[in-house]
Amino acid sequence: MSMSHMDQDRLKLDLEYITLARALAEGESLGTVLARLDAYAKTPDLPDRLLHYLTKRSYAKALNWLDHPDTPHHV
Repeated sequence: MSMSHMDQDRLKLDLEYITLARALAEGESLGTVLARLDAYAKTPDLPDRLLHYLTKRSYAKALNWLDHPDTPHHV
């Protein structure tokens, strides 16, 4: 099973939390957001670059990739 649209929306929200693009919602903690991000990295059939960014904890790059998946990867 691959990531659904709802899962992708949740992933984007979590990436916004962790990159401080959005304030944490009440009841959220960085620990729970990080745990969810680690779980997303284990989602089957993720695009290779998204998997790379999540496993390397390159969260700003992952967030950018979600918005612009055709952008070339820069080291």
